[in-house]
Amino acid sequence: MVKLDVQNTAFMQAVSFVNHTNRNIFLTGKAGTGKTTFLHYIRQHSYKKMAIAAPTGVAAMNAGGMTLHSLFWLPFGMYIEDYELAWNQEDSQIYNRRRLFSKIKLTKQRRALLREIELLVIDEVSMLRADLLDAIDAILRSVRRDARPFGGLQLLFIGDMYQLPPVVKEREREIMQHYYPSPFFFDARVLQEHPPILLELKTIYRQRDQQFIDLLNNIRNNRCTAEQLAMLNDYCKPDFTADASAPYIMLTTHNHRADAINQKELEALPGKPVQLKAIVKDEFGEGSFPVDETLTLKVGAQVMFVRNDSGESRKFYNGKIGFIQQIDEAEAMVTVGFKNGDEAVGVQREVWENIRYHYDSTTDVVHEELLGTFAQFPLRLAWAITIHKSQGLTFDRAVIDAGASFAAGQVYVALSRLRGLEGLVLHAPINTHSIHTDQRVATFSSGVVPEDAVAGMLKASQQQYLGHILLDGFKWDRLAESAAALHDGLATRNIADPAQAQVFIHTIHTACGAQKTVADKFRNQLRTLLGDDTTLNHDAISERTTKAVDWFMPQLDERLIAPLEAHIRAWAVKKRTKRYVDDITALLIEVKRKREQLMQCLSITGALAQGDLLEEVMKKTADFHSIAANIAELPDTAAKPKAAKGETKRISLALFKSGKTVPEIAAERSLTAGTVTQHLMHYIGNEIMATDLMDGPKLAYIVETLQKNPGTSLGPMKALLGDEVTYAEIRIAMAHLQKRNNPE
Repeated sequence: MVKLDVQNTAFMQAVSFVNHTNRNIFLTGKAGTGKTTFLHYIRQHSYKKMAIAAPTGVAAMNAGGMTLHSLFWLPFGMYIEDYELAWNQEDSQIYNRRRLFSKIKLTKQRRALLREIELLVIDEVSMLRADLLDAIDAILRSVRRDARPFGGLQLLFIGDMYQLPPVVKEREREIMQHYYPSPFFFDARVLQEHPPILLELKTIYRQRDQQFIDLLNNIRNNRCTAEQLAMLNDYCKPDFTADASAPYIMLTTHNHRADAINQKELEALPGKPVQLKAIVKDEFGEGSFPVDETLTLKVGAQVMFVRNDSGESRKFYNGKIGFIQQIDEAEAMVTVGFKNGDEAVGVQREVWENIRYHYDSTTDVVHEELLGTFAQFPLRLAWAITIHKSQGLTFDRAVIDAGASFAAGQVYVALSRLRGLEGLVLHAPINTHSIHTDQRVATFSSGVVPEDAVAGMLKASQQQYLGHILLDGFKWDRLAESAAALHDGLATRNIADPAQAQVFIHTIHTACGAQKTVADKFRNQLRTLLGDDTTLNHDAISERTTKAVDWFMPQLDERLIAPLEAHIRAWAVKKRTKRYVDDITALLIEVKRKREQLMQCLSITGALAQGDLLEEVMKKTADFHSIAANIAELPDTAAKPKAAKGETKRISLALFKSGKTVPEIAAERSLTAGTVTQHLMHYIGNEIMATDLMDGPKLAYIVETLQKNPGTSLGPMKALLGDEVTYAEIRIAMAHLQKRNNPE
C-alpha cells in the first residue's frame, strides 16, 4: 500500500481536490517529486469509480491502466471536429465528428462504462495530443448526454510538460496548425474554454544536491546561465570508459543507437548467450510488452531492473543497475549482483496484466477485467537506453549522449534521471540550442495555482462539489429513462402474460415520470439556494432537503420498490421471463440506489446545518460513493445476477485497498473472514504482499518451516507450527511461497 506523506501539504491538498471536488485537475511537478506515487495513492484510496489511462501502451502498462485508444475505442489518426473531408487517400486517417461516430462501436456495455466512471486519470499527459483529447470530450458528452466538458466526468491529468512531447507526423502537423495553436493537450478546444486547475508537487525526493536542483530548474525554465552551462560541460568526457567497479548506463536519443551498443557489449562477453522467452497468456498486444519478449543474456551482462521489488525485502528498484551472476533456466531464476557491494538478488519472472474496465450495474462497481498476462524477468540490457524509455527511472551514474539531435525537453529528462552531478558524464558538449524550452509549455505552466491560494480554492471547490452531490441526488433522468426503455421495449418481448406486464410497466413508467416532474422543480429551487457559494444558507438548504426527502421516500417505497419486489416474486416462477425479470431487478436496484442517495443528501445537509466542519462533511461523501453496500437484499425468489468470473475476488481486493480490514470486508459482503482471505490470497505477489495480511516475522517463520518440510499437507503443518499459527496464516504463507517459486 502506498503511504501518504502527511508532511507534503501540496500532495495532501491534491488528494482532497481529487476526492472531495469535481474539478478537472492537472497535477504536475519536476522530475522526482512523486507524481507516480500520487497516482498509485489515488488508485488505492479514492472511493470514486475510476479508470486509469495513458497515451501509449508502455505508459498505460506502467500506470496500471489502459491506453486511451482502447478505453474509448478510438481509431488511429487525427480528429478535427469540423474538418471538411475530401474522401480521398490523403484524408483517410482524418476524422471529423461524423466520421468518428460512424467508426467507433459503442455497445450497451461500453456506454454504461463511460456513463458510470466518475474519475478518469490520464498519466504521462505531456505525450497527449490536443486532438485526441477533443475526440474524448466529444464521445463523453454524447454518451453521458451532458453538455458540460467531458460530459461532467472529472479528469485528473498527471505529468510534466517539460518532458517528452506528443508525437506528430509532418503531414499531421501541417493540418493541425490550422486548427490548434499547438499539439499539446492544453491547447485542446475543450481546455481552451474550460482550463483545469494547475497544481504542482514541489518536494523533490530524487535529488538532494541543491546545485544540481538549481541547474535542473533553470534548464527546465529556459533560464540556464552561461556559467551553469559551462559548469555542466565540465562533465564532458568524450573518451570516457567506465570502471568495471562502477556501472554506467548511456542515455541516447535513438533506439537503434541504444540497441547497437547493447548488442556490441553483449557479444564482447565470453560464454554462450541464453534466451529467456516471456510467457504470454490470452490477450496481450505486442505493442504493450513492457520488456523484450525474448531476453538475451550472458553471465556478466549489465542489466537494469524495470520494476520495483514486489517482495518484502525491497532489494531492487526500477532503474537499479547490476550484472548477471548466474542464469538457471531449469529453476527459472536469474541472479543479479551489484558492483557497490549490495547483496545479490535472485530474480524470477514478474507478471504484467492487460486489463480493461467493466461496469457491473448490480454492484455499481467499475472493476478491472483481466484480459491477459505477460510474464518475464523484470530486466533489460543496460549498457544503453533511450531517453524516452528512461522517463520515470532513477540512476546513480549515466553517460548522456547529447549530440545535436535533442528535441525540446530531452536534455531535462536525461539529466533529471540522475540523483546528482557526481554520477554524470557527457559524451559530447551540450549547447544552448539543445536545452531550449517550448515557450507554449512555459506559458501554460506559469498558471500553477500559487501556494497561498490553494487552500481557499479547495474550500470553494468542496462547497461546489457538495452542491453537485445534492443536485445529482435529486436528478431523476436516469431512472425515468430506464423505466421508459422497459416500457418501450416490452412490445418486442416474447414473454408470458404480456398484457399484464404491459399494465404493470405502464404504472411504473407513469410513477417515475411524475416523480421526475417534482424532482426537476425541486432542483430548480435547490439551484437558487446554492447560487452563491460564499454565503450558503445551510439551514434553508437542510430544511428544503428534509421536506423533499419526506415527500420522495413514500413515493419510492410505495409506488416503486414494493410493487417491483412483488412483481419480481410473481414473475420469477413463470416461463420465458428470466431476461424480463433481470431487467426489472436492474430497475429495482436503481430505485434503491436513488433512495440511498436521498438519505445521503439528508445526512450531508443536516451536518452542514449543525455546523460540522467542512472536512467532516466531506468524509460523508465517501459513503455517498459506496451505496452498493447499503442496498437491501433483493427478493429471495429473484434471479440474482451472477458475478463474472474473478469479479467477487476483485471486489474484496478493492475494499481491502480502500483501507478496510478483512473482518470489515467480511461483514460488509456477508462473507466469512476465511472466504475474504482466500480472495485476497489470489493477488499475493501482484497487487498485495503477504505482509499486508499478516506479520512479517511470523510469515518468515512459517515459510522457513514450509521449506524445511516440503510436501507436508495443511493438517500436519498446523500441528508442527502449533496454536500460535492459524490455518489462514499457513495458507497465506503457502500462497506467498508458491508465487515466489512459480510467478507465471
